[in-house]
Amino acid sequence: MKIVKIDQVALLSGLIQYNFFPAQKKEEGEMPPIINSATLTPAIADQLRNLHSRKGGYDQVEYRSTRFNNVSRSLSIPHPVPYSKLCYAIQDNWKEFEYITQSTNSFITPEPHSDGRILVMDYENAQQKIERHVDLTCSKKFFVETDISNFFPSIYSHSIPWALVGFDEAKKQRDHKLWFNQIDKCVRAMKRDETNGVPIGPATSNIISEAILVRIDTILKAEGFVFVRFIDDYTAYFDTYEEAEKFIRRLGEELSKYKLLLNAKKTVIEQLPCPSSPEWVVDLTTRVPKDKDLPSNLIRFLDYAVEKQAISPDGSVIKYAAKTIVREINDKTVGIVLKYLLGLCIKYPILIPVLNTLFEKVDTTNGFVYTSQLIKILDEHTINKRSDAMAWILYYLNHFSQKIPPYTANAIIASYDCVAILMLYLSKQYDNEVITFCNSLDKTDIFLLDQYWLLLYQLFLDIKITNPYADENAYVDLLEKRADTIQDAMQREISAFETLKANGVSFVHAP
Repeated sequence: MKIVKIDQVALLSGLIQYNFFPAQKKEEGEMPPIINSATLTPAIADQLRNLHSRKGGYDQVEYRSTRFNNVSRSLSIPHPVPYSKLCYAIQDNWKEFEYITQSTNSFITPEPHSDGRILVMDYENAQQKIERHVDLTCSKKFFVETDISNFFPSIYSHSIPWALVGFDEAKKQRDHKLWFNQIDKCVRAMKRDETNGVPIGPATSNIISEAILVRIDTILKAEGFVFVRFIDDYTAYFDTYEEAEKFIRRLGEELSKYKLLLNAKKTVIEQLPCPSSPEWVVDLTTRVPKDKDLPSNLIRFLDYAVEKQAISPDGSVIKYAAKTIVREINDKTVGIVLKYLLGLCIKYPILIPVLNTLFEKVDTTNGFVYTSQLIKILDEHTINKRSDAMAWILYYLNHFSQKIPPYTANAIIASYDCVAILMLYLSKQYDNEVITFCNSLDKTDIFLLDQYWLLLYQLFLDIKITNPYADENAYVDLLEKRADTIQDAMQREISAFETLKANGVSFVHAP
């Protein structure tokens, strides 16, 4: 594990401009690249953070990301006002967080990347993984695999100060103006002022989670345990079975101090030796066709991956195979591979972002011939309300200026999915329907508006709707206990969208 130093300017820019929306995978496959926060500079975020905080906090956009087993994971896009406040609170006190960059156990280390991101969630390359496996398993007899149950949704906001300054100091110093209590407050503000859970997606949540888990890592390392951690997944190595049991016990004890629990269903003790990679990875690696110019070779390889996926449900087999092929695709084979993978996308929506590389290379001189397949895939995943599948398919259809059928558009609106409806709006085919949807939202439910802030802001920016936060009735129950008036509260809310617009911020543009 490497130890890094981070320039605070790069830190702030990374958090705000490049790690605000879900974009932590190496390939940035969580959301279509047209949706990003590159124009939300730290200077503009500084204006947002100086807006007075809303009593009761804010809500956030939900974005459901499909995993390899087709189970959705709920990611979040926080409202930009509380997010800006949290980013600046972290930056202002970065020296107090720097210990997370010095961990030798965690794979997740904030550091500047060439694309501006401050956090990329990626495992080691194959060579590094093999070398680490050989080093850590040498002369060991057992290993443990375990993780934390429902990790990000279980993080207790008041436990963040416990990690930052210690249990005794945090519990003694309750003044909300103290920096560590401000971090707690900013985290809560992103989620209706609730104390349980941090949003999955923004890099701030990984910094918060590392602040807690690195404290635990330090204790376990000092006790002599040999282990590594990827987010909340632990792998540890031992000479005896009893030591493995002790590690599980001690990890559980330390986690409980922060009100976190081990996942009993995913906690196992196994004997060594064991392979450095899952069996299906080793198998597929040996079957990658040497001659990739022959379409038949590529299709046979993908056929084998489909068979392998059926007997390896706990692995992302078909996505691994597809990415392996797509990396070196050429003009002769791109068409057949694209059609083959499109055929799999109804059952395996995790493949849909992988198609982006193929669509960039496909020849559309004689027209775009994939529309009907894309619409069929879109209809299937709209029924299941898969945000990522809907967003990516609409991105492809929009990119190639394809017509979206009315029944499909109506189903997308009926899904109540913020990002999918935004992508439908960007098709420029259903402005009236999307405007009607936005105007139908209950303007007195300010948290409901927050759940659609990304969509509402884009229509406000395009002068298609008025500022949705301008309804006086929305602020009756949200007033501060001071002498604030409804008009004061309204002005603060209206100012957020107005500030973004005045500074030319758009969350929809070429990356």
